[in-house]
Parts: sequence; structure tokens; C-alpha cells
Amino acid sequence: MSVKQTINRFFLGVLLGLVVFSSLGSVGCAVYTNGMTLPNPHYMGNRVQYFPPGNEFPFSREAADMQAAQPDRF
Repeated sequence: MSVKQTINRFFLGVLLGLVVFSSLGSVGCAVYTNGMTLPNPHYMGNRVQYFPPGNEFPFSREAADMQAAQPDRF
């Protein structure tokens, strides 16, 4: 192998290493901690979402209609 090929391979390796290193820094990683999957390291700074409590069974009217439509069975 010539000196020119060795230098080209060295710079190609350095360039590939920089690309891999920079891509690892730009990609977020999920962490599984204490039974929770945390999306990023800054999750504590995120705003809290509030979902008001609703019906336990969302189709209560449909269930009542289906029970009313069934004939009495013994």
C-alpha cells in the first residue's frame, strides 16, 4: 500500500468517526428508569399535561340501548 492510500484511509476513518460521533449527539435516546420510559434527559422541564377524569366506560348509552333491544331471557 502506498503512502497516499494510507493517508486517504486515515482521513476517511477520521471523517467517518466524526460523522458517527456527531450523529450520536443529535439522536435522542429513550431511557427506561423506575418503570417509566423517559423520552429525553430534559423531561423534567416539560409542561405537565392534565387529562380530566371521564367516564369509566365511554359507551354507556350504546350499552344501555343494546340491553334494551335484547329480549328477556331466562
